[in-house]
Amino acid sequence: MKKIFLAIISFLWIAHVYSQNKVIPNPASLYAKFLGYKSEMKTDSNGNQLKVCIFPNNTECDEWAFFRGKCGAEFSYCALKGCTSETDSTDIAQFGVCVCTDSLGKKIKIPLLDFMMQHGDTLYRESKMDRR
Repeated sequence: MKKIFLAIISFLWIAHVYSQNKVIPNPASLYAKFLGYKSEMKTDSNGNQLKVCIFPNNTECDEWAFFRGKCGAEFSYCALKGCTSETDSTDIAQFGVCVCTDSLGKKIKIPLLDFMMQHGDTLYRESKMDRR
């Protein structure tokens, strides 16, 4: 009984320590940072705060809209690789896709994160998940 009690206490302590030191990074912010763009917190006319990505020509776009391919297409990862970017959706989500033309002239849609991985890039490799 004592061993079971100690095992449970140990497990709970480890779970507590682990959960306190890990955070899930914002993929939209990581995407803007990966591409080298500045981010800034703004407040809209309704008082809502949002983070915007500032492009080299000083235009700006909501980070999530940029990540989903809704704005800033000419500054996207897709554009840097010679493709265009669009927004695709399912019943429950919207996501960015790269639209590329293959050697036969056929258009191919590839989800942004998959496209990045195909080119050896990822948003999470260099992100720091520890709060310390």
